[in-house]
Amino acid sequence: MASTTTTSPAPVLTPLFAPAQRPAPDAAPSGGRPAAAPGLPDLGLTPREIAGRTELWRPLVRYTEPRFHTRIATGPTWEAWLLTWLPGQSTALHDHGGSAGAFAVLAGTIDEDVLVPRAPGAPGGAHLTGRRLRAGQVRAFGSHHVHDIAARGGRRAVTLHVYAPRLTTMTRYVLADGELVVTSREQEGQDW
Repeated sequence: MASTTTTSPAPVLTPLFAPAQRPAPDAAPSGGRPAAAPGLPDLGLTPREIAGRTELWRPLVRYTEPRFHTRIATGPTWEAWLLTWLPGQSTALHDHGGSAGAFAVLAGTIDEDVLVPRAPGAPGGAHLTGRRLRAGQVRAFGSHHVHDIAARGGRRAVTLHVYAPRLTTMTRYVLADGELVVTSREQEGQDW
């Protein structure tokens, strides 16, 4: 997360949801949310619950170059981050170091490009597939998810991201000729 961040401690929240299960690696049942393990939040609901607590995030919204982000809440098994976006800003292709997650679009629109690995024995390589998410939409993902999120809609945007377990590492990539190539590795305490 090579962008501007604040250093104030995150408020600790009592979870507003019943314990659910940890999402399986990018498995999404018919409801569109990853399935899950005892004690970890339902990552499809958590962003909505926190988003409803506007006193936690609305005063922190600021639009900067580089992109602004700050941790706004933590629980024993998860953490929540607020990210703001100027038109054209992007995370670049990255993973979440084995954490599962979900994000809610609080304002504006966000485009997500998701890595689709090549199927065993299939011709060609991995590729990206995209979707646009609008304010009010939530996107959950498993622990092996690789994606790029960008504000390509020509307007500013605000998103809320929840990870379980909390983020400790992230790897950044480029997709070259259908192959995922590591460009950097980031670590909590050093890079954010």
